[in-house]
Amino acid sequence: MLNIVIFGPPGAGKGTQSARLTEKYHLIHLSTGDILRGEIESGSILGQEAKLLMDQGLLVPDEIVITMINNKLVQNSNATGFIFDGFPRTIHQAEALDRLLYAKGTGISMTLALDISNEELIQRIIKRGEELGRTDDQDLDTISKRITEYTSKTAPLKEYYSKQKKFFAIRGVGSIDEIFNSLCMAVESHYNPGQKQVYSAPPLPAVLPSVLAEKQVKKVEKKVAAKAATKTTKKLTKNVVKNVIKKVAKKTTKKTVKKAAKKTAKKLPAKKVISKKKNTSKKAPKKKAAGKKKTRR
Repeated sequence: MLNIVIFGPPGAGKGTQSARLTEKYHLIHLSTGDILRGEIESGSILGQEAKLLMDQGLLVPDEIVITMINNKLVQNSNATGFIFDGFPRTIHQAEALDRLLYAKGTGISMTLALDISNEELIQRIIKRGEELGRTDDQDLDTISKRITEYTSKTAPLKEYYSKQKKFFAIRGVGSIDEIFNSLCMAVESHYNPGQKQVYSAPPLPAVLPSVLAEKQVKKVEKKVAAKAATKTTKKLTKNVVKNVIKKVAKKTTKKTVKKAAKKTAKKLPAKKVISKKKNTSKKAPKKKAAGKKKTRR
């Protein structure tokens, strides 16, 4: 399995080259930005959790990102390989990714970094900003900060993958085709699909970090699911309470109306009720009692 981590500062053309490598070697392109957006749009539990954090201006924790990547690996279990774009960005993440892949019987084959000078990058980004009308690509301070952030984060990773003999810097200057050909040469000269690859995972520290693989990923999923379930329960409870209040209000209203009707009825003058029954109070005429006949003597 061919698994590539691709590095490239903003404006280096990493997205373009990733797409071409994906097509040539029949790989699955895993961009953390695309994965996050996809999870949010689908309304998944992880997507909801990520959106909640992003809306608060917080970074999405590593355990959520690694869980999303794990889900993609599971969904594409028959893939011939992957390109990891935008992840890992720290040593912590690189170790977590190594453990995750090792648990699946594979690992990172190589890391390809597009090497380009800061002057060239700034010119490219400004040109892109003018063409696309992006204001963030036209501010020199913003551009410099983004380049500095990339450099500071990538430097430790360069050392991490160099120790594994998996780091290859590719000159990122020239035409798209020239850069692509250089990337392909690096892939084909350092990866032999027929050769059995031996992978290893960094040992877990005594105190486990928040980013772990497989078992830890499942724990995170359960936690996120539990949070979502709690939110759903609260929502349902609120709806039930609202319905109960409505029912009680209806009953109360009916009772109030009935009481008001009774009070009003009492205040109204009473109507004479003429009985339809025959008056039986008059005494019936007495019948003459039959006297005894006198007998003559």
